[in-house]
Amino acid sequence: MTWQRMARLTHLTASAQRRLWRLLLLAWSVGLIAAWAVLSAFTRVAEKAYEDAGQTYVMVAPLAAEVMDLRGRHMVLGAVPPLQAAEQVAQAVGIGPERLRILPVQSLQGPERLTMTARGLSLRELVDILRDLRLQAGLSTESGHIFLRSDKDKRVDLELVLTH
Repeated sequence: MTWQRMARLTHLTASAQRRLWRLLLLAWSVGLIAAWAVLSAFTRVAEKAYEDAGQTYVMVAPLAAEVMDLRGRHMVLGAVPPLQAAEQVAQAVGIGPERLRILPVQSLQGPERLTMTARGLSLRELVDILRDLRLQAGLSTESGHIFLRSDKDKRVDLELVLTH
């Protein structure tokens, strides 16, 4: 405010000055209440975001723990020869030597290759061996065939060509 306006305000009558100060006090109060309302709304939004982040953490934490576990087991058998690594993975999954045949494939150049035949696998054994051959032994599947057995026990035979 300029000094001229201030001079005009001081020459108001006493009742007009009281009204002016009451109006200023009311405006100040409304401003404070509005600021409190805005801050309160932002606080509620922040609390909601915090709760959502907590829920996300609860859902993601087990998945992250599983990923960390898989990374920890990654290439555990990487230093072992591929034939021996494939046998160890099959034994760890629970496939005994009577249901398993692993043979090296002769190749003049390129990566070392193996053929693996496993008989009578359950779904859990199939998933575990495919996962562990890749993660623990570092073997990749070049080709694979899954055959449903003719008997009624819902087991499969698996033939894989693995490369190191």
